[in-house]
Amino acid sequence: MTITLYQFATSPFTEKVRRALNYKGLAFDVHDVDRMKARSGGYGEVSESGKFPAIVDDGTVVLDSTDIMYHLEAAYPEPPLVPEDAHDHALAHAIEEWADESLYFYEMTMRLTWENNLEAALDEFAETLPGVPKPQLKELIRTATGEIVTAQGIGRKSRSRVVADATRHFEMLEKLLQGRDWLVGDHASFADFAVIGQLNALLYAEEARAAAEGKQAIADWMARLDEVAPK
Repeated sequence: MTITLYQFATSPFTEKVRRALNYKGLAFDVHDVDRMKARSGGYGEVSESGKFPAIVDDGTVVLDSTDIMYHLEAAYPEPPLVPEDAHDHALAHAIEEWADESLYFYEMTMRLTWENNLEAALDEFAETLPGVPKPQLKELIRTATGEIVTAQGIGRKSRSRVVADATRHFEMLEKLLQGRDWLVGDHASFADFAVIGQLNALLYAEEARAAAEGKQAIADWMARLDEVAPK
């Protein structure tokens, strides 16, 4: 068995996949993708679209973090990523979608378009775009990400509204975790890995760190996940 993970190290979707691989105890090699090379089609044999993460598992290419979750579950069923109960499985799906399609745009907005927070993430992005001067890289990230989140809608909200929204997300997650070890069911699942990946990206933002302060259930849950499924 040979698994290679092609990743943007800064991506919360990549963290989701790494945690799943580690949770299942699978050995894997990591290939850090050069973003400029990816944009010019340099990884066409792995991802024609230039989107990552992707895995190559004994010659089988799997794209998209959700599809990777289900591939790993089918190929390596223990320990399970998917809740056994049908209702819990459906709920895990809904929570994953919330992470991937909602929290994602908050982390993009707060981490990558607000200058005070982008500065903290810039060194890690510089590693994926070698040779691009940091001032140019900073403007490139802010402009490209700003266009995406503006089109999506969160980027058109006021900063105070975005902070209020993100704070409410943290409050609801804290309530969801009260008296529970995991988001769904009696073991960690793909829902947990999806949410913690987005949270770790969000927590680059000082405003998100303030929203998370004092949320003990979230802190305990994150520590449990770091133990059973390191990032």
